[in-house]
Amino acid sequence: MSYQVRGSDLSKAEQVRALAMFVHRYTRDHKPAWANKPRPDGTSYKAQFASDADWLAHTMFTVTPDGRISTRAQYCESSPTWPEGR
Repeated sequence: MSYQVRGSDLSKAEQVRALAMFVHRYTRDHKPAWANKPRPDGTSYKAQFASDADWLAHTMFTVTPDGRISTRAQYCESSPTWPEGR
């Protein structure tokens, strides 16, 4: 059985694990490789979250009953806050 948990409610160790596992997030703290290329219209991509803490607070993770991120989960579900606008 698994559960959905907000990243900010994970243990500190699991938060660190989430940051290491999900490297495609675009925050002001973490810019993934895909964001280094311009958008099709030539403009730059904007950060989707103000910080990694903001990303954790707005992202749901599948966890096991003991509160660890499930190894079966291949994605998480985020709601971007768009601190710089879309």
